[in-house]
Formats: sequence, C-alpha cells, structure tokens
Amino acid sequence: MKAKPRSVSIASGKGGTGKTTLTANLGVALGALGKKVIILDGDLAMANLSIVMGLTKCETNFFDVLSGKADVNEALYTNYGIKVLPCGFRFEDVHDALSKVKRERVEEVINELLRQTEFLLIDAPAGIQDTTIISIAAAREMIPVCNPTYTSLVDAYKIVRLANVLGSWTRGMVANRTGKAADLSTEEIEQFMGRTLGAMPVLADIPEDPKVQEAERDGVPVVVYEPECEASVAINELAKLVAGEADLPYVPYEEPAIRETTSRLIRALTGRSV
Repeated sequence: MKAKPRSVSIASGKGGTGKTTLTANLGVALGALGKKVIILDGDLAMANLSIVMGLTKCETNFFDVLSGKADVNEALYTNYGIKVLPCGFRFEDVHDALSKVKRERVEEVINELLRQTEFLLIDAPAGIQDTTIISIAAAREMIPVCNPTYTSLVDAYKIVRLANVLGSWTRGMVANRTGKAADLSTEEIEQFMGRTLGAMPVLADIPEDPKVQEAERDGVPVVVYEPECEASVAINELAKLVAGEADLPYVPYEEPAIRETTSRLIRALTGRSV
C-alpha cells in the first residue's frame, strides 16, 4: 500500500539556528530509513539549501518551474539518496516570480512533488515575512527550530503562533546546538512552551558538535560525514520519530491531503483560494 505523502515545513523565528542544516540532514536521515524524500527550498530570497546538500551546479530551479520555463523533474536534483528542489541565488528574482504565479501552475507543481514522495520537507526562511508565511502555509505540519537561548525561544514561540493561525500542525520542536554552555536546558524550554502554549515537547535535543561545521565546509550532510557523532545520532533519532517509527504516534493523512496542501500553497502565493 502506497504511503500517504506528508508535507512538513522546518522553520525558525531567528536566523542562525541551524535550520537549513537540520532540514538537509533530517531529509537524508529519512532517506536512510527507506523513505522517499523531496526537500523544497522555501527560502525564496536567501536560498542556500543546495550548498548544504553539496549541489553546486543547479542551472534550473524552483523559480523556473513556477514561471513555466521548466518541468518539475528538470529542477529536481538527487544527492545522498533524496531529491532537492532548490531556489535561485538572485534575490531580485523573488518579486518577479511571485507576481506572475498562476494558481494552476502551483497546483501542478505541488501535485507532482507529492506524487513522487512520502515526505515533502520545506526549508522555510527565518523570521516572520511573506516568504515564511508561504512556506508554513504550504505544509500540513511544522517543526520549529530554536537554539537554547531566551531570544531564540521567544522567536520560536512566535513562529508556532503563526503556524497555529495558518492551520499548520506543530508536532513539537527541536532544540539545536545545546550543551553545557547553553542558557537554557531542554526542560526549561519545555516549561516555557508549556506555560505559553499549553504543551510543546522537544522532539530532539541536538548538541553543539564540531563535526557539523566540518561537514558543512566539505558540503556533506553530517549524518553522512560522521554518522556516529553526537549530532548525527540525535538527528537520526529525530528522523525515526518524524517517520512514526518511535515515540509520538503520527496521525495518517486523509485522502484529500494532496489537494489541501496544494490549496494552502496557492492561497499563500496568490491570495486566492482554489
């Protein structure tokens, strides 16, 4: 029986949390579990997912697909067992691309992506801006990423509130770059979220690990570069949880999941409903 596709945005309220690195590694870790994965770079203005994934020659990208200049499969690049749909590096292209978006084209693109995969991960831009709203609104689920600092935690709270408004389910959050030098413990993060949101478990506590930076310099996901390091072990455990193979049970999608994901992205991009 074919698995139902899931769309998950990875978001943060603050830049520099390691969100893009986490998205790339989570995708690779899910792929290692035998899952079909596509990562869409939703950071339309400051795209860098392709660099983290070691993809340096991406002549065709998401903008080309949206504008109808290219087919979806022409802009999908495979590395480390998963597919990536990157954005271009010219931030001045963003406004032009979005202003010309047609509902029918968005529907075609999302339908095709979800037909090809079990997990569509969307790397959302940091902060609260139009492109962040687009990325979160396009997904049925959202995983916020924060660092163990007070400012990052407050920003993560804002992103969760935004996801709630957009109707995206937040299954839990990820605390990234934790360790002895952290301002907050995992327990303190959960306590804060419990007081402000009612409940928000920390799905993964990913420690600060020098292997992550080494891997980034080589353009290799750390789960491939050094599978046994602390960060890789934590990310692989997160992948099992997200895949429904550990801890929190995952609620299966209903049949209209593809149509709903499509309509969400159409509404976010164009301001129009299906």
